[in-house]
Amino acid sequence: MKLSDYITECLAKEVKHVFVGNGGCVVHLLDSIDKNRNLKGVPCENEQGAAIAAEAYARVTAKMGVSIATSGPGMVNLIQGIACAYFDSIPCLFISGESPTAQLRGERRVRQMGFQEMDVIGIVRPLTKYAVLVTDPRKIRYEMEKLFFMARDGRPGPVLLDLPDDIQRQEINPAELEPYIPQEQARVLPASAIGQAIALIEQAHRPVVVVGGGVKLGNAKKLLEEFLRKAVIPFATTWATIDMFLDNTAGLIGNFGISANRAGNFAVQNADLIINLGSRLDTHQTGSKPQAFAPQAKKISVDIDETELNKNNGMQIDLKFNCDIKTFLSALNARTVRPRDLSGWKEKIRQWRIKYPICPREYYSQKEKVNPYVFMDELSRQTKDSDIIITDAGATLTWTMQGYKMRHRQMLFSAFNHSPMGYALPASIGAQFAAPKRQVICLIGDGGLQMNIQELETVVYNKLPIKIFVMNNSGYGIIKQTQDTWLNSRYVAADPGSGLGFPDFGKIAAAYGIKTEEIKNHKELKTKLKKALQLKGPVVYDIKVKSGEKIIPKLEFGRPIEDSSPLLPREEFIKNMLNE
Repeated sequence: MKLSDYITECLAKEVKHVFVGNGGCVVHLLDSIDKNRNLKGVPCENEQGAAIAAEAYARVTAKMGVSIATSGPGMVNLIQGIACAYFDSIPCLFISGESPTAQLRGERRVRQMGFQEMDVIGIVRPLTKYAVLVTDPRKIRYEMEKLFFMARDGRPGPVLLDLPDDIQRQEINPAELEPYIPQEQARVLPASAIGQAIALIEQAHRPVVVVGGGVKLGNAKKLLEEFLRKAVIPFATTWATIDMFLDNTAGLIGNFGISANRAGNFAVQNADLIINLGSRLDTHQTGSKPQAFAPQAKKISVDIDETELNKNNGMQIDLKFNCDIKTFLSALNARTVRPRDLSGWKEKIRQWRIKYPICPREYYSQKEKVNPYVFMDELSRQTKDSDIIITDAGATLTWTMQGYKMRHRQMLFSAFNHSPMGYALPASIGAQFAAPKRQVICLIGDGGLQMNIQELETVVYNKLPIKIFVMNNSGYGIIKQTQDTWLNSRYVAADPGSGLGFPDFGKIAAAYGIKTEEIKNHKELKTKLKKALQLKGPVVYDIKVKSGEKIIPKLEFGRPIEDSSPLLPREEFIKNMLNE
């Protein structure tokens, strides 16, 4: 059979959709996809959109995402989505069509041999778990099976196959192909280490469990819930796990970090024990000085990636577990844990949550334009169970993660670590193909929409009923807030007054044939939002937000995360610091 037909048979066992760009070096692959009844190719307007759609498809299906692009410029466009998958640990397979083998540069010291030829493996190696150029058609089964295994094994992530055009059209005999047989290694936890963890838990007066993305990636929610039910310890989420819990879940503190709620930050900074489950605890969570994170707390950290446990960023980890979350929680749940009476600690956390809401009632009294926290509050009320909410980068991302309140079985995600502007629109496309019966809501800024605005045509062509809300603050809001801090509000390349223009999004949406409307103030927010969510087919709603609208609270560089801006009165702040 034709090698490209063999590849599509492999893909059809893993996914139902493949997101593609076209080009001379993938015509055989795309033709084989088109002939395969169990696989649908989804062309995107730009390969960047295809790569991001595949990454989001993997998140929603909890399986794999697959994207294909031609050599050279097509491959370069894939990199944005590859980076999103790599830094958020999402299993994806990317296939780049390459120039014919006779036109490959190889070891020759020239810049390029074939048309649009490049060293794809060298380019993507830092952004993939495994990347391979296949020049021997007899190796295709081995490499396809290895690619799928590597994408899922251990800490998940993207892999890449670089496949020359002439290899794609080779004839092969599948019965003669060599298989890939992985060597899996089981990790056994010493009973003494689990005993040490239990001892720290039982001694703690103010413990906090940090629920990181590894819990979700490791499919360990039930084991986590069992542990939390037995130990009754308050827990904080990272952005990656906000959608695992309802806002009123018993024991939930909220999220923490440089752009989080004050209750979460006060809780982790006053803790005497942090039990970190699958979070990198990067500077977005700890602040710019990791050594100042939870300074009085013993720290237990569990991560499947040993390098994360030993990165030496200045934070002292007292007890490390290099394993998957299921292994750790299974071992912990098999033992008896008797924590102290934590009722006083829980009550303090409850008071913080009440005293420092993200959306105070006074925000609703704003007369001009729409306050973003009021918008998120209202959106939380009007969405349905099982809706998928995808948010973009910058201020839009932060407002969403601070202000949106989850409903049953909803998903909420973004490309949290790479965080490119323009992610949310193509990601919504991937999510809608992955879950055609669920409502997909795209939250994106005016700057972000410009990055991948061409994918509105992909939405229209495929009749995808995505609800797109543009948080339009006439500029790059989070950049302007940074320039307020560092440049005394001297804005550069951040809004129309500093060299950056924006179009009329209503006219653009109308040109694509998408229903569109503006929401200009709180008076019309509730009714127009309800209308948007009930309309059939795609919509683009332009949400008018004040230029210069701030992220509140937000940490200023150099301060510890408990001391976010706007700064609290010093007397009030000191009363919140139990360790002082």
